[in-house]
Amino acid sequence: MGRRMRSAAASAGLWLLALGSLLALWGGLLPPRTEPPASRPPPEDRRLPRRPVRGGRPAPAPRFPLPPPLAAWDARGGSLKTFRALLTLAAGSDGPPRRPAGERRRHVPSRRPGLAERAAVRGGVFWSRGLEEQVPRGFSEAQAAAWLEAARGARVVALERGGCGRSSNRLARFADGTRACVRYGINPEQIQGEALSYYLARLLGLQRHVPPLALARVEARGAQWAQVQEELRAAHWTEGSVVSLTRWLPNLTDVLVPAPWRSEDGRLRPLRDAGGELANLSQAELVDLVQWTDLILFDYLTANFDRLVSNLFSLQWDPRVMQRATSNLHRGPGGALVFLDNEAGLVHGYRVAGMWDKYNEPLLQSVCVFRERTARRVLEMHRGQDAAARLLRLYRRHEPRFPELAALADPHAQLLQRRLDFLAKHILHCKAKYGHRPGT
Repeated sequence: MGRRMRSAAASAGLWLLALGSLLALWGGLLPPRTEPPASRPPPEDRRLPRRPVRGGRPAPAPRFPLPPPLAAWDARGGSLKTFRALLTLAAGSDGPPRRPAGERRRHVPSRRPGLAERAAVRGGVFWSRGLEEQVPRGFSEAQAAAWLEAARGARVVALERGGCGRSSNRLARFADGTRACVRYGINPEQIQGEALSYYLARLLGLQRHVPPLALARVEARGAQWAQVQEELRAAHWTEGSVVSLTRWLPNLTDVLVPAPWRSEDGRLRPLRDAGGELANLSQAELVDLVQWTDLILFDYLTANFDRLVSNLFSLQWDPRVMQRATSNLHRGPGGALVFLDNEAGLVHGYRVAGMWDKYNEPLLQSVCVFRERTARRVLEMHRGQDAAARLLRLYRRHEPRFPELAALADPHAQLLQRRLDFLAKHILHCKAKYGHRPGT
């Protein structure tokens, strides 16, 4: 009997042990308590951190919501930190967090303009006055007038090859030590185009970018050329021909198309106050673009194909042409762009405009930001329908040798007005598409 009692006690002990193990296992599978202990501090704020600001605008939001740290999801601080927390993260990252009931859905704009972009453009289409004030001054009216007066009566004491473009041109040194580029045209229309382009630049307020220009007649026995008889014979210039004298500029540097404006295939990106094209550009890059937009307007009006347009033409067989220096464009020591060798403009350029406008017009239409002063003068001549008349009045008033070159022919005068009208309509189109009222 004692043996039976010991056997029953052992069986009962085994049953109690198994029952205890089962209860312990069952307790581990139960969900954790949801109410925090009274002594535990409230949970920390789980809102996403503020996005950092890069280059004046917020960095792009992450594609998926960022999960909070693992410890924030642990309810008890026990061993469930591993498996149960990972399950919670997987469920939470499957979609955006739910909004509390009753909370209204807010519209979040897809993009807000960066600080640099808001400061760069005003009214949607005009460079800001702050940027315009930072554009290097270039040639002032007073400096140009003083140089022109001196150059017209200066005696040439030397003519040198090189430094002035074509092989037929010469670098002249005057008796006072100053120098000028003497451009001799293959035909008179090149000198006429150079002179008219200079006065059109003055009419548009762009004279800071174009060197002062005066006309002179080559006369071997004249006082101006008396000391360079041998050099004149070596240059093979025709007696009595009209040449242009432009102020010689030392220490010029080559200019490349701004890198932010170029795409990977070498083509130019649209330049406008939309889509973020101007975001993240430095102040120096923006000041440079102010000058480039004036250049594009100027070259369109003059139908100049011997600068940026020739680079666009060359893209079809030279994809790296935009990474090299732009023809007839340089930078002065103060940083101003200098538009050189404009002899392809207006006269010769107008004769071949049909060939080059398939590059010139798209280039113009890709730009929808302008210097306000330039745009205002374009619109004034559009309303007055008197572009050629204004140009010739200015030319006649300031150039004594105006009668020695033919005036702008009527077909070319009409073409100048048509191009100016096209430009004015493009500016108005940009205002209608991208412009906005102050404060909007």
